[in-house]
Amino acid sequence: RCPAALRDVEPLPLRRAAVVGGGTMGAGIAAALRDAGLPVVLVERDDEAVARGMANLRGIFDGAVRRGKLTQAQAEDRLAGVAGTTDYAALADTDLVIEAVFEEIGVKRAVFDRLAQACRPDAVLATNTSYLDPRAIAQGLPGPERFIGLHFFSPANVMKLLEIVPVPQTSDRTLATGFALARALKKIPVRAGICEGFIGNRILKRYRTAAEALVRQGAAIAEIDAAMRGYGFAMGPFEAQDLGGLDIAYLQREGARAAGQAVPETLGDLLVRAGRKGQKTGGGWYDYAPGERRPQPSAQVADLLAGSVDPGPAMDRKAIAAHLVAEMAAEGQAILDQGIAQTPAEIDLVEIHGYGFPRWRGGPMFATGIRG
Repeated sequence: RCPAALRDVEPLPLRRAAVVGGGTMGAGIAAALRDAGLPVVLVERDDEAVARGMANLRGIFDGAVRRGKLTQAQAEDRLAGVAGTTDYAALADTDLVIEAVFEEIGVKRAVFDRLAQACRPDAVLATNTSYLDPRAIAQGLPGPERFIGLHFFSPANVMKLLEIVPVPQTSDRTLATGFALARALKKIPVRAGICEGFIGNRILKRYRTAAEALVRQGAAIAEIDAAMRGYGFAMGPFEAQDLGGLDIAYLQREGARAAGQAVPETLGDLLVRAGRKGQKTGGGWYDYAPGERRPQPSAQVADLLAGSVDPGPAMDRKAIAAHLVAEMAAEGQAILDQGIAQTPAEIDLVEIHGYGFPRWRGGPMFATGIRG
């Protein structure tokens, strides 16, 4: 719900929206906007990319028809309400534009330079970045009070969470518009302060780091995943990385290293450098038979990681799960202490609705006795 401080603030009426970037995330955001009845302009860099973006959208709506969520006529109507283009001039009368292009600061800044020229001065301009500093993306943007971070979760037309990340210049009206958008899209909004990964991805990083530390101490990868499934997660941390792809986080770490940051080498780095990027390459933390999604323990992974493992005391599955949930809660406490989130309940909402934390456990803060 909208924070009390914004209840008397009138949001910008949203009649037309746009998305820049038609990849998996951009198409999902566009589909969510169409589900809410908003006409959408989808902007891409060239005609081929426009065609791919529209095909991604068609795939989303066709999937909804197959699952019985939409009729064929409804799916056609959803798609007909999206105009694909390479021309930023088509955004002249949009009320809200959401940027969902590649996670590279130069690429994103170039998009906002174009938006500043093409859009109305009062149009809300949003970035969907998941790791980059929104302040750096908005640097030099005329009218920075209309800029905001809106972090959707993939698939964006399905996942209920929306992290709302204002920059210092973001106006109350722009912030209220972010919350109004969440309401229109039937999403759960959580305001987040600015730090690497905001709330959810910051805790995810701590969780993955702690899981890798257990591997270094001699815990079996499959045992850690089984422990978290036993706790109530649909997947353990290593299965989930294999599904999403190990290269995404790897490229973020490499980018930070290239910028001069001291980023310790992870076990995941060793796997990616050996060509193991997850299911899509037939192997990540596990091996996968061609056409199969069932993870199989990997002798190659055991060999690759052998030099990094120094066995310590054995832990049973219950102890593994308790340890990893405690690590998540400890990062949540740091996020509270730094004012990135305002309440433990907000952190629990993020973890349940964005990261698959078992709802009946209440979230990592609730589960470890941190209430509020």
